[in-house]
Amino acid sequence: MEDLIIEKTRKTPGVNLTPGALLFYGRSIIDNTRDFYQPVYDWICKYLENPANETEVIMKLEYIDAPSVNTLMNLLKIINEIRERGLIFKVKWFYEYGDLEMLQLGSILQSRLEIEFDFHEFEPDGLMP
Repeated sequence: MEDLIIEKTRKTPGVNLTPGALLFYGRSIIDNTRDFYQPVYDWICKYLENPANETEVIMKLEYIDAPSVNTLMNLLKIINEIRERGLIFKVKWFYEYGDLEMLQLGSILQSRLEIEFDFHEFEPDGLMP
């Protein structure tokens, strides 16, 4: 399976999807989330046909608008089905130092999706995980 890599822009997140590791970083302020996230959705659906024994989603977003939150929540719901197969699914939620809104958003998603998140605070100039 080929990796999916989308470079980040000022308004769209960077996406790096490899079997077992799915990374989203930057900002997600998108007018049409369906167009942007369709290749991500397609890749995830294909990945779920033969997923790794352990899948880790890493979210390191500086800012995310409401439509993007809904889209990412739906993607996490889809990926979460691998737990029903007895496979491991982890979410690492990174938020900038002192950004309580992003921490709270992660907590809300964790509660709604009933998925345990690992929360990590980072310095704004910190390196990618």
